[in-house]
Amino acid sequence: MRNALAELAVEIEAGRLMAYNIAWMQSKGLIPNKEASCNKVFGSELQQRLAHTGLALLGPYGQLAPGSKWAPLKGRLERMWLTSFSSTIAGGTSEIQRNIIATRGLGLPRG
Repeated sequence: MRNALAELAVEIEAGRLMAYNIAWMQSKGLIPNKEASCNKVFGSELQQRLAHTGLALLGPYGQLAPGSKWAPLKGRLERMWLTSFSSTIAGGTSEIQRNIIATRGLGLPRG
């Protein structure tokens, strides 16, 4: 579990730096096409990994809904788990984002 938490800490920092890079690009008048897609895929899939690790850490108590007397973190982890799947769909599915990365970032042909 220690290694999983350490990996998540590194991934969170990487996602934060990716977001800062996008903000910097926008401040310079650049359009972060592939960078935004990379950050979207990375962030939405990181949210799923965070929720999964949190549930593994808390065990059955992590599944308790908000408002439950025994829910750790006021049930936020259960809600995060449920919404983590929609984040890979909202704003463009991860597959669409990967196509954008391939065509705009790597210059690969469509198809």
